[in-house]
Amino acid sequence: MDQDEEESLEQTADDLFLTAVLFESALGLLALLLGWLLGPDTRAMVPEPDAAGAGAVASGLAYGCAAAIPIVILIELVRRIPWEPVRELERLSKDGVIQTLLSLSGAELIVISLCAGVGEELLFRGWLLPWLATGGEVATEVTQVEWAFALVASSIAFGLVHPFTKLYFFLAALMGLYFGVLLLWTDNLLIPIAAHATYDAAQLLMTKFTKDDG
Repeated sequence: MDQDEEESLEQTADDLFLTAVLFESALGLLALLLGWLLGPDTRAMVPEPDAAGAGAVASGLAYGCAAAIPIVILIELVRRIPWEPVRELERLSKDGVIQTLLSLSGAELIVISLCAGVGEELLFRGWLLPWLATGGEVATEVTQVEWAFALVASSIAFGLVHPFTKLYFFLAALMGLYFGVLLLWTDNLLIPIAAHATYDAAQLLMTKFTKDDG
């Protein structure tokens, strides 16, 4: 690779990094806007970072990071299944955009993962899930059936924005279900945010280092 090609790749990688950060951040801003316009408040299940909420913030981040471990293990097990849809999923890593993404530094991949965790969880779990359950009415009595519908519907919506392959859609929807259960179980949005960001970072870094070693 000559110098011009290296400079072109570096510029493309920088552009991709900026695009990814801005896009994921925009999802978070969209969630806040939708919560303000339609309700419910997207920040309702985010602990305040003050003295009273410091414990909930710390425990939410810690539990969220730990909650990423089962899905990291699950995906690694799925990747070892000798099945064509899995091989199709593996071939995604050879896509040009993915190759450029993996050329970023580990720190840059972590930043993208953090933005994805915050932006996507604010939108799908922080706003969409409770909005589907309540219709934006905070004082509404929500039944377990309504919460279950909202959980499944928001998870399918999450899968639909990851339509790379049929298996990818299914796994993304399954993860959305998992993140939603974490939220409903704990009432702490920081837990799915941390779990999502940790999972993304783990997958990106493992794929990058495997590629570099190869």
